[in-house]
Amino acid sequence: MFFEDDEGYFNPEIFHVHPEFFSMSSSLVPIPTFALRSIPTHTEDGIPIRKLYVSNLPPKTTRTDLFGVFAQYGFIKSCWLRMGDKGPHKTPKPTYAFVTFSNPADAHKALQAPMHEKMIQGRNLKISPADSWHQPSEDPDGNVNWKPQRREDGSSPSSWNRTQHDPEGNNAESSETPKAENSENPNEETEDSDQPYNILDILNVDCLSHILTYVPINDLIRSERVSRRWQNMVQEYLLGIRMFKTSWWQHAPVKLTTAVLRRLLQRLGASLLRLHIDHQASALNDRTAHTVGKFCPHLEELKVVGMLTKNWNPLIYGCKNLKSLSFVSCSKLSDSSLIHLVKKDSCIESLTVKNNSHVTGLFLTGSNPPKLTSLEFFNCCCLQGGVLSTAVDSLPNLTTLKLDVCLHKMWEFIPSILNKLPKLRDLSLSEYTSSELYLSTENEAFCKSLSSLTELKRLNLSRNIYITNSVLKTVAQSCPDLESLNVSSCNSRRTSSHNGVGDEGIAAVCAGCSSLTSLDVSYLATLSDAGLSAAARLSRLVSLTARGIPALSSAPFCAVLASCHLLEEIDACGCDNVTGEVIVAASEELRARPRPVALYLASTAAAFIDGPQEYNPHKLLTVNLSEDRSNPHLRVDFVDSVYDEDSDRSFDDIYDHEDFDDYMGEDDDLELFLDDEDDDLEDYEAILRMHCANVLLL
Repeated sequence: MFFEDDEGYFNPEIFHVHPEFFSMSSSLVPIPTFALRSIPTHTEDGIPIRKLYVSNLPPKTTRTDLFGVFAQYGFIKSCWLRMGDKGPHKTPKPTYAFVTFSNPADAHKALQAPMHEKMIQGRNLKISPADSWHQPSEDPDGNVNWKPQRREDGSSPSSWNRTQHDPEGNNAESSETPKAENSENPNEETEDSDQPYNILDILNVDCLSHILTYVPINDLIRSERVSRRWQNMVQEYLLGIRMFKTSWWQHAPVKLTTAVLRRLLQRLGASLLRLHIDHQASALNDRTAHTVGKFCPHLEELKVVGMLTKNWNPLIYGCKNLKSLSFVSCSKLSDSSLIHLVKKDSCIESLTVKNNSHVTGLFLTGSNPPKLTSLEFFNCCCLQGGVLSTAVDSLPNLTTLKLDVCLHKMWEFIPSILNKLPKLRDLSLSEYTSSELYLSTENEAFCKSLSSLTELKRLNLSRNIYITNSVLKTVAQSCPDLESLNVSSCNSRRTSSHNGVGDEGIAAVCAGCSSLTSLDVSYLATLSDAGLSAAARLSRLVSLTARGIPALSSAPFCAVLASCHLLEEIDACGCDNVTGEVIVAASEELRARPRPVALYLASTAAAFIDGPQEYNPHKLLTVNLSEDRSNPHLRVDFVDSVYDEDSDRSFDDIYDHEDFDDYMGEDDDLELFLDDEDDDLEDYEAILRMHCANVLLL
């Protein structure tokens, strides 16, 4: 029988020895004769060798490890691993294995392969052909009988190791064989069974984890009962999940309630770092906060959407590492719900409240959370500017502030708030469309407060009627490190009583903020080619957005493409006069400096061509002519024709309609009821509702 001995076997191909040197040194170095024997392809009985005997296995060898070693040589028909004694106080260890190839040539390649390729956990495997009675038999017609044969004496193949020899004289495996033969357990695995392998044996843990990411978690949990091995694999995968959203459960046959969420978090809550409770509000009750606090001790981010729960204090007792907290459309959330979450010893770093009608900001007064750096409010109609101005005194480390879609009275307190936060890096003041408080003195105070924000990186002032060219000039002088600016829809009407952002302000920002990487100047009524051409100075510009401005042509976009060599995206949707010259300019730029670039040109003159192939674009250029990202209601030339100034003739089109009788019914029907003095008012209203269902009665 052939064995590979790591002491006596010398292969010059492994050590890269030159053939001439090997031929000269062969006469000097004695080489054992058995090391130079050819590797057999058939057994002594002439049976093709398909099955290999593998020994010297590490203690924790699995079938997956064996597949990882031998699958490179060919298709494996079966792989059987013999485990040692099992018991309540014993850990079974692998003793030997059989690997069967479909093709004898593949088994021969496995025997010829160098030893450094056949290692598991740093240990060299001992590989040899299995004995004849273990090899699958093959008839003259080429049909293979994969079941093991029996010896002439009638002994079962499990007694193979009585004659199977170890080259080193070790018979540790043979000492365990009688126990296997005399085992009282009839279900014990024997080599006769020759189990088929499945996907758990072939793929490693990383591949299986990647595949399971495409399977819904509820399907994985329901399939745990398939087998014990699959259950262990699913549980191991669930322990590796770091993020879970309850919205993933919406299409499951089982409704997600707090009880179901509790059982779910019992399985994967210990490993979760991010949890989004964005399921329907009626499915979860007040015990949800207790469930999250109990089973998610390592949670760092929690987002709650549409919950009616008022008490969230249990989070501070269980989630000691909670850093980010977001409440979206939680109608019962109030200051008392948040006062304990942002106390002095809290770990909260980011707090977001959206679409709320109870939070006033009093929970921040005197709380002094040491780690709170981000504060965001969106559409909080009860948020009080005076209270927030007082509360920021206890927030010296605040770097992100977003006050979007707030009441117009909040603008009075914006300057005093910004004066107390000189370390701000991210500021958002969008959706201020009421001009009731517009005063020149308040605009000057806002500009003065912006001059102190020297560390500002990102600024969002979209749809803010108080933003003018003077504000952008202040930003250009005081914020040299600004990276992102959004001034879209800042007075997008030419007939507005206040001057919005125009060429002068955009040119000032492009000249003073050379670090800009993202710029959004959409829906600006007074912006022209001269103002947008100043963006060609921004050498670090990556994204440029200018939607819904009919006055713009292709010239400024071509200039930006030629000068900004890091540019990756241009969005000019709704700019009517932009032609295919932008596509040609982008293609020429990519031929000189290749990089992926995307152009969004829907609702422009370039979109009337049959397709971008008419311009012969570069392979790295993506041209989108169908996805219109612009909002027609924000365009400069938008006119609302539904309500005219003259309301006297507003229903003329209804009365002049040819089928007006279809709306009101026949005149005879109405006269029938009007002539009858005994009919009461209720009957008259009933007939009107029957015939005039689509007419509003005042």
